[in-house]
Amino acid sequence: MFFCCVQTLIAQTYHPDKIDINGVIYDYRYHHIEQYFNYYPDKRPVVNKDSTIIARGYIAEYALIEQQLYLRSIKTPVDGDYKHLVSNSKNIFADQQEGLKMHWVDGLFDVGLGSPNFTRSKDSLNPVFDSYYIFELKRGLVKSTQIFSYKEYKAFKDYQWERFRYSAEYTKLYNKLLQSSMDPIDIVEHIYNHILFYSKRSFLKKPA
Repeated sequence: MFFCCVQTLIAQTYHPDKIDINGVIYDYRYHHIEQYFNYYPDKRPVVNKDSTIIARGYIAEYALIEQQLYLRSIKTPVDGDYKHLVSNSKNIFADQQEGLKMHWVDGLFDVGLGSPNFTRSKDSLNPVFDSYYIFELKRGLVKSTQIFSYKEYKAFKDYQWERFRYSAEYTKLYNKLLQSSMDPIDIVEHIYNHILFYSKRSFLKKPA
């Protein structure tokens, strides 16, 4: 699962998850634990039929530990106030454990470094950052990492886009989104904006 599915959700208040990378906590806009809850709905901390990716009713806290992605905590807001969160992790794993190993997660993910700039992005869900940490996961294990400036990040997205847009995966994704009542122009823009998530892997060759 990722951070945005359809444009109609933008009006809702969005509270991103968190990720610990080398002891620094960042906002994280990919929601891997949703797939887990799809298989184990009884473990979802807040039962809400109207919940969406944006209004999940919890904040998940992840960490990269020794090149492995873990879920470290699930926290829920007190009376809907996200400034006051309480742990709700015991239903998933015991507090003394290292956390839940996210062994089912594959793909290419990004974390913005520094302060978010919403004015520059003109998007309430996807701010622009001065630089980005990119990591590629295979069964929850980090296979490669890169740090890009915004300019390099934009070039990397263009590179991914040019290689993905002519693939069978693109056609399948486009047709699936078309069935969700999205306009064709919006679909193309949506896929481009989230190309790292959809392309799944880095097409850049590893240095020799």
